[in-house]
Amino acid sequence: MLSKSAIAASIVALIVTAGVRAEPVEIPNYSFELPPVDRNGNNPFGALPYIDSWDENEPGLLDELNQNTGVFLNTADGELDHIVNADQLRLAFISTLIGNAVRQELAAVYEVDAAYTFTIAVGTSYMYPAGETEALDVAFYYVAGNDEIIIASTTVTGAQVEPTSLVDFSVSIPPVQAGDPWAGRPIGILVQPSPTDPDDTIGEGFWNLDNARLDRVASTCTGDLDGDGHVDLFDIALVLDGSFGSLDNPQPERAGSSCAGDLDGDGDVDLDDILLMLDQFTGPN
Repeated sequence: MLSKSAIAASIVALIVTAGVRAEPVEIPNYSFELPPVDRNGNNPFGALPYIDSWDENEPGLLDELNQNTGVFLNTADGELDHIVNADQLRLAFISTLIGNAVRQELAAVYEVDAAYTFTIAVGTSYMYPAGETEALDVAFYYVAGNDEIIIASTTVTGAQVEPTSLVDFSVSIPPVQAGDPWAGRPIGILVQPSPTDPDDTIGEGFWNLDNARLDRVASTCTGDLDGDGHVDLFDIALVLDGSFGSLDNPQPERAGSSCAGDLDGDGDVDLDDILLMLDQFTGPN
């Protein structure tokens, strides 16, 4: 059997970063192309206060008639307010006022041992820009009973975006554990003005949204033991230092983990698992 020092030396000689492959999860109407809307004499702004497949949480009794969220048609190339990196023809808009939101509860569920990243392109309105300190949250949520519970969020400020070019913002959650209350529940993705935004009362502007994406990274027995999305020296060090058993004294899988370094599923953490991890660490030949 190889010594730990010999294996460690081999690892150092083979230092490369091998990313764990992300798989896209379907988001209906991800690019906000529906409903179709055009710019004409009856609709000079080319906008509608509806977004197919997305739930719009807006103040007022008739949410569907509220003007605070919806879709709009990008202007033509060369116009001052044309958004140069829009995904397709249309985008969504959402007011900066607290109480507005766009969300989806997807058909896909939070799978145990899978990590998720939700990304959406964000800009601000050319005519009614969000203030520099206005805040927008990009979040994951789940529903328990009648409650919508945020798992993780990323905050965007008006100072980080501009009206004619979109910027991607992402929120990630680590591998789902069996004991997490969102495990097995439908995945919820949410964009809303930050509920604690102190500048909410200074006036109304609008955010632009486009190209929503959701990536799933399955971490079950991939060798990504620390859950950072890569198989690297840190993961192999966890095995070498005995955190997941050792080469000289293999141990059964650690309680509470579906992988715990036992990559070949034989119940022990041993040299065979290290070799499998090295294959992932170095990537394809």
